[in-house]
Amino acid sequence: MPKVIAAILLLQSGGVDSSRPPTVTAVRVDRAPVVDGRLDDPEWNLAPAVTDFRQTDPDEGAPVSEATAVRVLYDGTAVYVGARLFDSAPARIVRRLARRDASTHSDEFRVFLDSYHDRRTAFQFSVNAAGVKKDVLIGDDGDFDDASWDPVWEAATSVDSLGWTAEIRIPLSQLRFSNAQDQVWGAHFVRWIERKQEQALFPLIGKKENGLVSRFADLVGIHGVDAPKRLELLPYTVGRGTYLEPKDRGNPFERPSSYHSGAGADVKYGVSSSLTLDATLNPDFGQVEVDETFVNLTAFEQFLEEHRPFFVEGTEIFNFGNNGGGATNFSGRPLYFYSRRIGREPQGEPSSGDFEDMPTSTTILGAAKLSGRPAGGWSVGVLDALTARERATVFDTAAGTYARDEVEPPTNYFVGRARRDLDGGNTSFGLLATAMDRWPDSPALDVLPTRAYAGGLDFFRRWGDKTYSLAGSLGGSYIGGDPAAIRQAQRSSNRYYQRPDASSFRYDPTRTSLAGVSADLYLNKVAGAWRWGIAGSTTSPGFEVNDLGFQKRVDQISAAAALGHRWTRPGKVFRQASAYLQVAPSWNYDGDAIDRTVKAFGYAQFRNFWTGDWSLSYSQPVVDDRLTRGGPLAQKPASWYASADVTTDSRATLGAYAFASFQHDAAGGWYLNAIPQLTLRPSAALSFKVTGGYAAGRTMAQIVTKQTDPTDTATLFTRYVFAELLQHQFYVTLRANVTFSPSLSLQLYAQPFSFSGDYRNFKELRARKTFAFNRYGRDNGSTIADTLLVSGTDTVPGYVVDPDGPSASAATRFTFQNPDFRTRSVKVNAVLRWEYRPGSTLFVVWTQSRSGYWPYDASFELNRDFQRELFLDRPTNVLLVKFNYWLSL
Repeated sequence: MPKVIAAILLLQSGGVDSSRPPTVTAVRVDRAPVVDGRLDDPEWNLAPAVTDFRQTDPDEGAPVSEATAVRVLYDGTAVYVGARLFDSAPARIVRRLARRDASTHSDEFRVFLDSYHDRRTAFQFSVNAAGVKKDVLIGDDGDFDDASWDPVWEAATSVDSLGWTAEIRIPLSQLRFSNAQDQVWGAHFVRWIERKQEQALFPLIGKKENGLVSRFADLVGIHGVDAPKRLELLPYTVGRGTYLEPKDRGNPFERPSSYHSGAGADVKYGVSSSLTLDATLNPDFGQVEVDETFVNLTAFEQFLEEHRPFFVEGTEIFNFGNNGGGATNFSGRPLYFYSRRIGREPQGEPSSGDFEDMPTSTTILGAAKLSGRPAGGWSVGVLDALTARERATVFDTAAGTYARDEVEPPTNYFVGRARRDLDGGNTSFGLLATAMDRWPDSPALDVLPTRAYAGGLDFFRRWGDKTYSLAGSLGGSYIGGDPAAIRQAQRSSNRYYQRPDASSFRYDPTRTSLAGVSADLYLNKVAGAWRWGIAGSTTSPGFEVNDLGFQKRVDQISAAAALGHRWTRPGKVFRQASAYLQVAPSWNYDGDAIDRTVKAFGYAQFRNFWTGDWSLSYSQPVVDDRLTRGGPLAQKPASWYASADVTTDSRATLGAYAFASFQHDAAGGWYLNAIPQLTLRPSAALSFKVTGGYAAGRTMAQIVTKQTDPTDTATLFTRYVFAELLQHQFYVTLRANVTFSPSLSLQLYAQPFSFSGDYRNFKELRARKTFAFNRYGRDNGSTIADTLLVSGTDTVPGYVVDPDGPSASAATRFTFQNPDFRTRSVKVNAVLRWEYRPGSTLFVVWTQSRSGYWPYDASFELNRDFQRELFLDRPTNVLLVKFNYWLSL
């Protein structure tokens, strides 16, 4: 049978790829051209021109509609790329200003260099007709990109009667390459003509083909270049002022104004031509983008994107495992390295007191990473970071004393990765190891593991002219510490070892360690019109990587199969489209079916250059082992989900985007989400974006509390109290970008946000493995009444419940607080960024945040929160000035 399958795949593939990539020849010059965007230096005439650009859009395979010629020069210090981009209508060339790395919706020229020539990774250098630069690190043959990578390079452009020109200088110190005398790199050029929505490439990569870097041309002619000694320093100094209105005059930690100054440095050292050491000492990330506001009522942690440059730039090497570029992908796949663990918010709680000063983050004392590609196709990466011990200060007004409580121990984080690429980027295998070690002093922090280790192997194989792929990974984890830490890990929402009807694991309060495994495997057809994929994954109940990684639930075995078709030839309605059908069942380790979803989804680009995505899914009723949050199994009712979005033609001055989704289940629950967006570009230097968001829904069973009761045998002696949750959310996000020049820009961000949660119709689970409930005050003779409960020195509203009513005395009466709440916030952020010299930047940042939280109140009033009381809550203002200076030694 394996031989038959192999024969079928070989026949479908059309044999082995025997084509050789085209070549681009670079010419060495003794006198470097002046980078002024004019291409009038005589040296440019020495290099042969690349002219065979072919369209992918709008007419795939056709020659570029406007003649294009690209030449490559080099000397002992840099590579130079010159592009003459002819245009029959120079006045219609779109050239908008924007800050570096932003999308400008302009005519653009892009250079891709695979200087490692591993056919997996590349450096992208782009410039638009206004001279705005963008640089991106490409990985995994195009499946990964990192726009935070900011090398130091030069570009200049000019527009004339023939079209426009681009002149680019890329220092060799910013590239990574072998020490061979005769260099062969990969090269790829892209021209984008905005008004025509035309993309032309050299060499052409068809829409039905798979791979990006592996299909580059060969750049030849570079001889005798030595990697320059690379030592770059980026020292910085920062000043920060915080201004607020004290809430309580007796709070010694709240002052109307406070000031802080600091200094640090980033270091980049070229250990060799292919290995680079990056280090940061006492980093400050005050200029990074703020996180958007959210309310999380699930049992799982919210995933947040990384914005800090040091932990984003060049970390592609630490990515572990992939789906082989196919259509199937498991959303719950664990992430072994989640850099936001480094410098996280302290996890401990200070001792009781009247006032406290709690750190909002953990201080990073220093971090370093070594990455690169030594000989033999190997890629290596090592990252190590050390964070400080953090203490909260607590003030007791009666005694007039202060206490210093440890809330986060000093911690070391380590990640190591090695990967080898073979067969022109079509085969790779690698390994990953992570380690976290904590050294707490306080017994209160015994709930944190003192050590956490994980590691794994992954592989990727592609064959049949890059038509088929096979990918997989196998990993394990281990955590150790005090029994209190392992008890907490066992009881976490990831696994719920305390679940009373589980058979594949058990809760052990004396354990001092926990271990588990995770694995996945994908087989795909990733090229051609018809595409398919089959996959499987498993994560054992004891698998745990949340000390340095990120995961939600474990205890899961999943499968998936997908079949889809892509249409790439323009028709009467669509320019291109795709549609897929997928089935994705899952089980827990007890063999209970926990997901049985069938999903259809697709994409379309219309003739008018509008685009849209859509999805439809149906989930059959299954067992729910998370509803009771550590209690017995329940059932999840059948549900269906639909979503769609549309984006208008980006060439227009006014663009629009809209998203809508709706979910409904058989029990009567529903959820609606709508996101409209408008983008206005009134001039080449201004852009405005307004995004609205409205969400509302009714959850038929939201957990409220648990109550032990020896008379409730139906749910194993505990009453699981739920409510119907009616929730409303609304926000508006405003963004404005003012670009004075390619090196000077102002970015504005504002977001008012409001949310309310209304809990009603309180009830308890009637029996295990059901979605049936006894509603208090209606079923089983039960009663529920309002009451006041004592909380500290105050009384708060709540409820008193008698599960079987006053006529029977067997059940235990109990009380709980009213869980209703509402919250709102306003965030404002302004960033002035001036790159006053290459690599050196001045930041001026102003941030204002204000928020309010009202328990026991579920009212949702937009007029109140977005008009009458929009600026009523107490603000905190932070003004930051950061100055860095790039030195190349």
